[in-house]
Amino acid sequence: MNRSTPPTLRRRSLPVMGLAAAAVTGIVPAAGAVPSAPASPTLEDPAEVLRRMRVPQGAATTAGPVWSPRATGFAGVATDSHPRGTVGGLGARPVTVRSAAELTAALLAPAPRILLVDGRIDLPFGTMVDIPSRTSILGLGTGAEIVGGGFRLPSVDDVILRNLLFRDSFIAGDWDGKSEENDNDGIRVDTSDHIWIDHCEFARLGDGQVDIRKDSTHVTVSWCLLRDHDKTLGVGWTDNVLTTLTIHHTRFSNTHQRNGSIDNVALCHVHCCWLEGVSSYGMASRGASQLLVEHSVFDTVRNPIGVSDPESRVAQNGNLREGCWGSWEDTSIDLDPADCYDYALDPVEEVRSLLTRHAGPHGSTERVPRRIDVAQDGSGDVLSVHAAVGAAARAAHPVEIRVHPGTYREVVTVWPGAEGLVIRGATGRPEDVVLTYDKPADDWATLTVLAPDVTLAALTLENAFERADGDERPAAPLRSADDSLRLQDVRLVGGEHWISDPRD
Repeated sequence: MNRSTPPTLRRRSLPVMGLAAAAVTGIVPAAGAVPSAPASPTLEDPAEVLRRMRVPQGAATTAGPVWSPRATGFAGVATDSHPRGTVGGLGARPVTVRSAAELTAALLAPAPRILLVDGRIDLPFGTMVDIPSRTSILGLGTGAEIVGGGFRLPSVDDVILRNLLFRDSFIAGDWDGKSEENDNDGIRVDTSDHIWIDHCEFARLGDGQVDIRKDSTHVTVSWCLLRDHDKTLGVGWTDNVLTTLTIHHTRFSNTHQRNGSIDNVALCHVHCCWLEGVSSYGMASRGASQLLVEHSVFDTVRNPIGVSDPESRVAQNGNLREGCWGSWEDTSIDLDPADCYDYALDPVEEVRSLLTRHAGPHGSTERVPRRIDVAQDGSGDVLSVHAAVGAAARAAHPVEIRVHPGTYREVVTVWPGAEGLVIRGATGRPEDVVLTYDKPADDWATLTVLAPDVTLAALTLENAFERADGDERPAAPLRSADDSLRLQDVRLVGGEHWISDPRD
């Protein structure tokens, strides 16, 4: 996985994570929060919007411009109510915002709205800001960040979100995203129409990174990067089969499930995507969905393409897989996205290179230090072992991860590319650092090591799977692909060290 370097590992500077998250819409704009400046001219031309965003306009691939002036995929489809497809706040006077108060105040202005996010905006931890219809929120140049919270799109239409990094609303110890105070996502789209999410990045968030729910239609997720997370991109939460969705040129790195989970979707079209390091499942057709996956790359992915229900359908075209295991299905589908919009496919051999260079916000690079500190009190670089291991796998150099005291309930995989990694308990006492999960070994071990020459030291690895109703399946706190793994003062609880490669 160290072929590339997606965005920077930034040291946390947020409140201690165990506090109750704020209400979903709890930000009150300050009086006079919108910055006073001479009125800007309205932006009527999509190409002029890109120029104002200060992003590159020359790069193009077989599929089209890397930074398209107009919405692509289903978000670009014209309808009676949206004759130009998704245009967001086109026609508005742009407003530059630099704080949560300025952001929320600008959203109260009459539609249409174009908000240019300049730099880092810290939201009250765990909050989600409601985004109204006919709005574009666009990162200005490099370094536009939404930190500590996310955006909610409740029954709206015509929204564009581009060139933004959403990060660090993760609650320490809640890797599954199931605690009562944790209902925050990066972007949540509910019962909304004509939505375009483009060139955004999502890292270390609370529950889901991107959720597209409750009969949302004409949605596109393009040129995005989703990384270091459990529940990544979920679609559904409905018994109806109405949603139309395009996911293209999007990279998933060191993720677990929902990559994406496509449930009761009329048609989901995936093309030119890259999944690297996925420990539960990749692209899954669920319910009565029809899913088409084209020219996409699957590197070290468990269950890369599958169906979950008798009515679920999936079709494949020209995909690549390397080091994958589990389901790789093709049932065929009845629908063709080419009947809905024009598109072209980049050669699948070029997808890794294209997404290494262009996925995520403009100018985004990851600089991984040689030592990463994991601490649940917020004093380290990250709050989870999982996030640290993902950064180490993408680094071009060996990394030592120092884990401070706590119980870390996570599924962790050391991916190929992390050769020479050291994961060490910070105190030197294995009882101080416990990495635990509770699944049988035929699902996954608590910690799986797929890279050679890895050292584990001063840790307790536990599998708390309880065999109920005669379930005698074995559990594994630790699994490694070969015997090159070095163990130094490591305690195993709830099972043994399995030396076997799940990819075989």
